[in-house]
Amino acid sequence: MVKSIGLLTALCAAAAVMAACASNRGPASSSVKVQVANVGVDKQGLPYVVLADAAGDRVLPIVIGESEAQAIAMQLRGVNPGRPLTYDLIRNLLETTGNHVESVEVNDLRDQTYYATIFLDQGRYHVDARPSDAIALALATHAPIYVEARLFEAGTANVSAHGAVPPAVRGLGITVQELSPAIARYFSATAGSALLVADVSGPADDAGVARGDLITRVGQVEVHTLPDFMHGIAQAKYNGRITLVIERNGRFHDVTLRATQR
Repeated sequence: MVKSIGLLTALCAAAAVMAACASNRGPASSSVKVQVANVGVDKQGLPYVVLADAAGDRVLPIVIGESEAQAIAMQLRGVNPGRPLTYDLIRNLLETTGNHVESVEVNDLRDQTYYATIFLDQGRYHVDARPSDAIALALATHAPIYVEARLFEAGTANVSAHGAVPPAVRGLGITVQELSPAIARYFSATAGSALLVADVSGPADDAGVARGDLITRVGQVEVHTLPDFMHGIAQAKYNGRITLVIERNGRFHDVTLRATQR
């Protein structure tokens, strides 16, 4: 798997540095909008983040630092660390000085190293960054993430070898994956105790299910594996409704959906 290194220009919000980063461009026209599909630790013990397009057909795994992986995992789950992390600080600096993160783009691969750019204020400024820093900042500011299309081929070639993308299934408008020991550690959970929500759309999204949630029950079925999840859906009556038990930040609550939602 290819790693990412470099230094985020953390204080680019300062006027002098911002001026040096002036630009009129944004993400390239060949870039593809992506989302964070997964964050965890691979079989070799290396933390990683996986970016995927909307259909999940193209994925880009990138090895990152452990602290960055933890920060991204916390952002996905909406966990408040109590005190601002680096990415919160950068966001606060930008917002306080009247600047806005427009988007971020993973746009280059040189010497087995990925590079990214943060675009500010409708492309007026651009800042070089490590992909991990850019992704964490994008999640903190709800900014879109893009990947230069040509990078998918290089990244996808490493997926199966490093096990970066765990198995997942989709039902009820929710994509779930099993909670391996490595991934569970980042979500302060017990491996095999639930399923992790990797993506959500439609009525499930409207009902309050969110990426990073843990599903512990589907209908009357306790879920620990992907087959458990599908079995729970199958047990619901056709055109009926089904209740999920969701754990978020240590609290459990019920979400009811139509069983036919896909």
